[in-house]
This record gives sequence, C-alpha cells and structure tokens, in this order.
Amino acid sequence: MTIRETIMNVIARHEAETFLVDAITNREITYGAFHRRVCALVAELRRRDVVKGDRVAVMVPNCCELAVLYFACVYLGAIIVPVNPGLSPSDVRFILSSCKPMLCVASPPHRDAVQAQHSNVTTLAIAHEAVAGDRADGIVIDALAEPSGFVPLENAEYDDLAVIMYTSGTTAKPKGLAHKIGSMLRNAMAFAEFQGIDHNTRFYLTLSMSYMGGLYNLLILPFLCGASVVVDHVFDARSSLHFWEKAKSNKANALWFVPTVMSILLRMDRGRTGEEFCRASVRHAFVGFAPLPLKVKNEFEARYGVRLVENYGLSETLFVTARSVAGPEGQGYVGEPLPGVRLRTVDENGETLAPGMDGEVQILTPDLMAGYLDSEGRLVEFDASAWFSTGDVGNLDRNGSLSITGRKKDIIIRGGVNISPAAIEESLIRIPGIADVAVVSIPHALYGEDIVAVLKLDAGVELESVLGELVSHARVNLAQHQQPARYIAIDEFPRTANGKVQKARIRELVAEKLQMGIRSVAPMRTTERAGVSN
Repeated sequence: MTIRETIMNVIARHEAETFLVDAITNREITYGAFHRRVCALVAELRRRDVVKGDRVAVMVPNCCELAVLYFACVYLGAIIVPVNPGLSPSDVRFILSSCKPMLCVASPPHRDAVQAQHSNVTTLAIAHEAVAGDRADGIVIDALAEPSGFVPLENAEYDDLAVIMYTSGTTAKPKGLAHKIGSMLRNAMAFAEFQGIDHNTRFYLTLSMSYMGGLYNLLILPFLCGASVVVDHVFDARSSLHFWEKAKSNKANALWFVPTVMSILLRMDRGRTGEEFCRASVRHAFVGFAPLPLKVKNEFEARYGVRLVENYGLSETLFVTARSVAGPEGQGYVGEPLPGVRLRTVDENGETLAPGMDGEVQILTPDLMAGYLDSEGRLVEFDASAWFSTGDVGNLDRNGSLSITGRKKDIIIRGGVNISPAAIEESLIRIPGIADVAVVSIPHALYGEDIVAVLKLDAGVELESVLGELVSHARVNLAQHQQPARYIAIDEFPRTANGKVQKARIRELVAEKLQMGIRSVAPMRTTERAGVSN
C-alpha cells in the first residue's frame, strides 16, 4: 500500500467520526472536516511557494490548528521542523540557523521572536487566541477555501523525509534528526496493533506537540488507527488541578504519561474524580520518555486502579518495544521487540552478552532515523544496516524481552567498581518524605569518583528530619560501595521538555555547592554528611 493509500483510506473509513476535540473551546473536528482543512492549507502553502522537500519551521503551542498544519506539510511533502515555544531565544536561533527553513509559521505571541531570526515568517491564527493585528500575511485556516483538483500525497514516497526533530538535549545544543514518512507510519501501526489501539480509543494529549510524544505518539499514531484525540495545553502543575475533570468530561479513555506528570498528579490530586474515572473508563495508560521509579509506579497503580504499560523507544529509533498483557512486572521491564526489530546488549568491547547480563542496549530496526543534521543543515545519513548504540544499560531475558537498568554515561566508577545510580535511587526513594532522587558523582582524590544523592523532598519536609533515616536505610539496604558520601536537597530537578532529569546540570549544581568552581544554575539548599565511604 502506498503512503497516499494508507492515509486516504483512514479518511474514507472514518470520515464522519471525530478526530480532534479542542479541550479549550470544546469544538470537535471530524476526519472529513480535518482532511478538508488540511487540503485548504496545502493550497495556501503552495501559494507561498512551499514545495515538496522544503523545510517548514513551526513555533506554535498545542492546538488543533497545529495538527492541521503538520498534516498539510505531510500532504504536500514538506518537512516539518517543530520548534518548542518554550525554548530560549538562543536555542530558537540555533535551530532556525541549523535547519534553514524555507518558511516559518508562528502563533501570534511568538511571531516577533521568530522573525528576529528568520525573514520569511507567517502567523497561524489559533481559534482561542486573537489574531495579532489581523496581519495580512497571517493564515486563518477556517477562512481558507478548499482547492479544486488537488491530489494529496500524489508524489509521496516511503523514503521522503517527513520531520526534522530537535531533541531536548541535557548538555549541548539541540540535535536535529530526520525521519522518513514510511518508517513513521509502519512503526506507529506496528505499535498500535501490538497494544490493541483502535478507532474506539480516545487519547488525552497534554504532551508538547513540538516533540515526538505529542506529534508522533499522540497525533500521527491515533490518526492511523481512526482514533480520536483531545488536544489540550501542555501539562504543568496548574493544569494538574483540573486534569482528571477535563479527561473525564472529554471522554478520554487512553493516557500517555511521563513519570514527572504522574508524580505531580499523585502530589496535587486531592479528590476522587481521577480514581473513579480511571477505574471506570481508562483502557490504556502508557508510560515512556524517562525511567519510571518503582515507587511512583506502585503508588499510581494502587491509587488509580490502572495497569501502567511501559514502552521503550528513542527519538532516533521510534518505538522499539511494546508490552503484552502477559508480560512480567519487574522493575525496568519495557516489553518485547516489535516485529522487524532486533535487540542485543554488549560489553565495553562490543561483544554480545548472554541473556540476563547487563550491557549497553543496541538496536537494529528498519525504522531508524534517516540521519542527523550537520552544522550546515545537511543531512548526514545513518547506516540503516548498522546496530544503533542507545547509551542505555539493560538486559534481555531468554525470550528476548528487554529491561532497562540505567544509562551508560550515568555509571559511577568508584575505586574501579561500576555503580548504577538507578539502583541507589530506587532504594532511597522508598523513604517517606522523599519525592524524587537523582544520584550523581563528584571527583574523589583517592577513589576517582564518589556518590552524591540529590533529593527533592515533599512539601514541608526538611532534610535534617529525614537524614538519619536515609543514612540508616542506606547502610541496611545498599552495599558498602553504594553508600552516598553526601545528601543534598534541591527545590526542583532541572528537566528536559520530555521530563527527563538533566543530571549534567545537577552535577553543576552540586559542584557549585561544594565550591568546585562550576557555575550554579539554580538555587539549592544542602546538608552535607561525611559519608561512610570516605
């Protein structure tokens, strides 16, 4: 089946059914109406001289209009370059300079910021926002006429580039990577089939549509299934107060969490709406994008009565694993490889390890990215026949299913012994009053590296009140070489847009506090203890 046939068949089968629900205005858009809006916007993009292969940078917050714009680029064969509206001016400048878009589309509040970096900018009007000054060059989707004689995806090929995604890196500048449309569709359909996602599924989209979670997991994948999507603002602490009410009122039955969101909901939710709604209505509760602490998993499942389904994938690889209903529930277990995907773990010399042995996870997948962008914006293709090294540490069981146990670069080497921060984090987070834990290393004159446990405490808890229990717990439950040398409390963990803890920045915070001459990037309060490992 061609790309055109795949997408047009979805429209034909579900034309009268709801695809998008605007959580702000409560309007609903059917598949047929969505298709007509997309075609009308394609005609407008063509009028602005956008052609197949052109790059279109998009800096628009979550909204139904953004979904129309994304699909208009797909229909036309233009390459989507999402730009998170929350990025710093320097990161916006870097992305636009790197990808060299033919056109930039921004929402009214972001137009001037984008125009400062690129001359060819237009505004996308958002239904629940005023159009800034009714700019003559702005795009109002509802005012566009559907073109006659337009054939969507007429020249689409499996190897056409569809998106250039800039990852939310933890240290250096964002890295641009490109995906082909054929790989994205094949991978999404394989995952959906494995997990039983169908046209009766309604997702609640609160992840950023500027990243793969919002664009791929919660827009393209549901579209291919004939499912529906409730589009809302990106989740934050304030929206947690109304999260369950909005999910319930919009009849969502599928949720896609990052662990940070789950932690916030557990902390902020004071009612019973979420508990009753989940038990009565939620069919799917997926978790991804960052490691899920066992404490958070157990508390969330017990309170809300859902079975959390972890999956594994990277921006570079798309979905790699999915979980069957019969799969085990062990810590870090992320499921079985999708059809056509091969996994292995290797040691430091690249030698394949036996089942059950921890090593770096490598992936061989037909859905691997096309490549990275170089400093000049050119695509450097990746060898699709080569194993992709993930940087994650894990093991495979005898059936080939995967468990993730840590990050290769996070490994602490103390006195020649490899120490997994994840194991220490999972142990310490069990202490009452501890909301989150990040274990990092500091230099040590004798042992090379030593261990610091950085803690986020529950509201009203002081480190001094739990320090004794922490130390006692570590002595009983952790090996001698795993004992933290210091405990430090921090108000908030720095995170990427996808909720991953930025350990490189936490190391900077720790180093500043310990007067190692590295700049601090956030306020911190500390209590230090000479550890038993000193």
